[in-house]
Amino acid sequence: MQHAAPVPADVKDVLYSAINEIGREKIRMEVSADIKASEKYCKEIIDKCVGRLGKADDATLGTLCEALLHFMLTASLLPSERKVSVRGSELDVVIPSTKALSKSPDRVLVRQVVRGDLADKIKHAGAVQPHPENVWLVSTGKLQTDRKNYHLGPGGLYWRIISDINAFLLEKGDRGLRILHGQ
Repeated sequence: MQHAAPVPADVKDVLYSAINEIGREKIRMEVSADIKASEKYCKEIIDKCVGRLGKADDATLGTLCEALLHFMLTASLLPSERKVSVRGSELDVVIPSTKALSKSPDRVLVRQVVRGDLADKIKHAGAVQPHPENVWLVSTGKLQTDRKNYHLGPGGLYWRIISDINAFLLEKGDRGLRILHGQ
């Protein structure tokens, strides 16, 4: 009997199991104190999850990448809005906010997780973000695109995603002191 590919809830179970093994609070404390710690944890968590998921398809790995990105954005205290619609365009992550996107798009990143039609994801992002260099793509494999692409394949450097977001915000002057909430 063949088993179906894991559904997203299963992916999230695998992800949060790996996170809990390391220690959710430990990750939050280290990453909020030193953003570079996010690279170590992203790589460790991805390695654990991929090992447990086995031969996972692109949709499953895309769900993993997106869920880990959401967790790490929260852990690192980086400002973001997730799963938003702006003027009819569906966006996966806007950093720091949709309000900033409408006022100063040059200071905002739009992150799209590609699990299907690349052109559609770029079209939605481009409809609201006039600066192509501020549209970053997340995928399981390397994409044929002129946009910045964080992927799991060789040379993809997915684990640098949080450090690079932080560097972008620092460069734009939008990364100030954040109050550690709930800790």
